[in-house]
Amino acid sequence: MLFSYNWLSEFVDGLEPVQTLADRLTITGTEIETVTDLSGGITGVVTAEVVTVEPHPNADKLSLCDVKTAEGELKIVCGAKNMAPGDKVVLAVHGARLPGDFKIKRSKIRGVESNGMMCSEVELGIAKESDGIMILPPDTPVGLDALDVLGIQDFILDAGITPNRPDLLSMRGLAREVAAVTDATFTCKSITVEERGGSVESLVNVRIEDGAPCARYSARVIEGVKISPTPDYIVKRLEVNGLRSVNNVVDITNYALLELGQPLHAFDLDKIEGSKIIVRPAKSGETIETIDNTVRNLTEGMCVIADESRPVAVAGVMGGKSSEVDETTTRVLIESAYFEPTSVRRTSKALGLSSDSSYRFERGVDIDAVTEALDHATALILKIAGGMVATGRVDLYPAKYEAKPLVFRVKRAEQLLGIPVDSKEVAEVFTRLGMSVVSGKDNGASVLEVTPPAYRRDIIIEEDLLEEAARLFGYDNIPTTLPVAGLMPGGATSMLGIKRRITELLSSAGLAEALNYSFVSREEFEVTGPVGALPLEVMNPLSVDQSIMRRSLMPSLMECLKRNLQVKNDDVALFEVAPVFALNAVEEDSSEMLPDQSWKVAGVLYGSRWGISWNSPKEWVDFYDIKGIVERVLDGVGVRIPMRFKSVGEDDARLFHPGKSALIKLGSASAGLFGEVHPDIQSRYGLLKPAYLFELDIEILSAVASSKKKYRPLARYPGSVRDVAFIVDSTVAYSKILSSIEKIDTKLIEKVDLFDVYCGNEIPEGSRSIALRITYRSLAGTLKQAEVDSVHSKVQSDLTSRFGAEIRGQ
Repeated sequence: MLFSYNWLSEFVDGLEPVQTLADRLTITGTEIETVTDLSGGITGVVTAEVVTVEPHPNADKLSLCDVKTAEGELKIVCGAKNMAPGDKVVLAVHGARLPGDFKIKRSKIRGVESNGMMCSEVELGIAKESDGIMILPPDTPVGLDALDVLGIQDFILDAGITPNRPDLLSMRGLAREVAAVTDATFTCKSITVEERGGSVESLVNVRIEDGAPCARYSARVIEGVKISPTPDYIVKRLEVNGLRSVNNVVDITNYALLELGQPLHAFDLDKIEGSKIIVRPAKSGETIETIDNTVRNLTEGMCVIADESRPVAVAGVMGGKSSEVDETTTRVLIESAYFEPTSVRRTSKALGLSSDSSYRFERGVDIDAVTEALDHATALILKIAGGMVATGRVDLYPAKYEAKPLVFRVKRAEQLLGIPVDSKEVAEVFTRLGMSVVSGKDNGASVLEVTPPAYRRDIIIEEDLLEEAARLFGYDNIPTTLPVAGLMPGGATSMLGIKRRITELLSSAGLAEALNYSFVSREEFEVTGPVGALPLEVMNPLSVDQSIMRRSLMPSLMECLKRNLQVKNDDVALFEVAPVFALNAVEEDSSEMLPDQSWKVAGVLYGSRWGISWNSPKEWVDFYDIKGIVERVLDGVGVRIPMRFKSVGEDDARLFHPGKSALIKLGSASAGLFGEVHPDIQSRYGLLKPAYLFELDIEILSAVASSKKKYRPLARYPGSVRDVAFIVDSTVAYSKILSSIEKIDTKLIEKVDLFDVYCGNEIPEGSRSIALRITYRSLAGTLKQAEVDSVHSKVQSDLTSRFGAEIRGQ
């Protein structure tokens, strides 16, 4: 927010120099981001009066003027034509400086000496365009510093006000803070309203309906006002804060807002049907045209100000067009109220409408200053717009706000701050901040009972008081001390270590890491996991597409794939390491559910295996590419227990192709799954070729992984290789065949390799031909042929007896 240094000085006696003040405010928690000198470096500019205007003797387009200053008359050559004798002007005399470090010198212009320059608004830097020199009001005295007359002998402080300090969103609020942190004197302006009209109750009827989020509503009525332009000093202060001038009554409500921080609104009372003001919740289907000429649809959760038949304002946000003050207005009702911050915030967000009023109401205004701001604006309207104020004021305040006192323990403050704390000094600090303080004892220890004012709603607990004391004492005055403690260097946990290792493995395999939100749509949620499982829903989602916490990373990666394909990136290899979420029962057979988080890694492959290359064929990724990635991860993190593959269950069959996918078993635990995406999912995402996914449970991998590696010496004796081909039923899993062979003779069977699978001619329907190459080797010596024949014969017999295989080539 922008603050005028001159305006602040009206509230603070003994105001420090502007830069010193800015530094002091910043160090105590109110950051002053910039300080702007409105004068722009102007010096030597005074008010003057044009005495004569004559043509220049040597130039048709120039004029020669006699201009009166406090020191006498000066000859001035001027190119403008809009001045006349008697006009008051701004004169830059010899030696003056204008914006841009432009120096004014005495000089001859077409043979005639000119002793200065009459200035336009453009030359003074206060406007972008002008029709000639600046003409001041006729009653402007001669010889004054023009900067004071124009109100630009000022500095503007741009303060970054934090959301918890709405009390600083006004000149008076910052002035209170300035007085507290600089130990200056805060001056509170006295307000007197002369009431000469009839009773306010005879002119307007006001009520607050049950359920309306309005804790206090006050109003005054002024009759016989004259709508006219606003005095310059108010207009200039409004413009500095980005507010345009409307008319004198509306401008005064905005002026009071900037000065006291209390939003006000002026109604044309003659446009209020039945002279009734009703604060109530909006009704379904109601609409209102706001003063920005936009028709807005209201919902039942919004609060409105209504008359007998319709809403005339959106409470705390913006007034209605139908009741606004215009040039025909003679009777005005000034509203000052306290609307609940949450209600205003919801309404403002729902309507997509923000204003200076809603900005303050959303953060909370001073409920005790509602009538004070009302009287201040009323007094200004009387002074500037005239009229007669009705006797009394409306003030509906059903439940008076009472601040709760807090206990400040001096000893605890010393423990937390690490410095001695004097109870009298800290009591003085709280008093300067507008709090009431009562000293006392608790078991012999000094305590203070502190009651914050209504405008400090951010003071809730003892620690808030401690913070106030520390910042006014000065954080820079608190000595820096090192804690006395034994420090031990930390290290990566096993979970962190395995996540880092997985990231390295997948990156080195050519996959790029993706980062996604943890939120998905309901449709994406239902693609994976058990059917009918309860989702973990977000209470305030940004959109319906981000309303549920994801239980799998795979749908998010499919969305990444889709976005890549939309930008013509046809070859995609991505992975993500992130947490997933689920609702689990607290105990078995319990209906109470609690959220649970676990870590997973997932990846997706799509497109060409090698990318575009002149020396390699164009091949598409397939099932075995994704299987190889999974095996690379498992081996890389140190999984040493046997890995088995099983068919995916019904819960995962919605995402995966039933015949081209597998569930990964590590012991009895299901560690993950991988495979080709289901054709229905491919169609949903518009994929022209199959995509392949995997997902692994990192916590399960961490439980079985080992950093230890086993080594064995190179073989000293030659091995013997035998092939066996057989026909077996297609339903027999290869993993069972492999496991059975390896158990026949663990000492001599070194390796089993699958080198051919065939289905077709000469192979019965429902069967397939499998060819294996088995390597036999002994660590004790060279194998004899009879030994190899014996073990190989057992292999063939096992295949025949256990799986009903037909050995080929016999």
